[in-house]
Amino acid sequence: MKSKLSIRGIAIGSAIITAIFYIVCFLIVLIFGDASLKFFQLFVHGIDLTSLATTPDILGGILGLIISIIVAYMSGWIFAIVYNKYAD
Repeated sequence: MKSKLSIRGIAIGSAIITAIFYIVCFLIVLIFGDASLKFFQLFVHGIDLTSLATTPDILGGILGLIISIIVAYMSGWIFAIVYNKYAD
């Protein structure tokens, strides 16, 4: 029997999880500044993030959050469609 994923459920779940991570990350950068840069540099193994760092602003954060949610929703939606098409 073929199990199907809820396309809407996966899309919304992906968007919510992305929003949570984005907000937490944005708050860490906003609150901890340079210390957060050192922390996040641990994830990119040898890439110097200091040349990429900018001062975060609320408008940019809100726009980034909206874009991230849209991309995550679309990715979850596409994933569920592809999964449902090829699941055994």
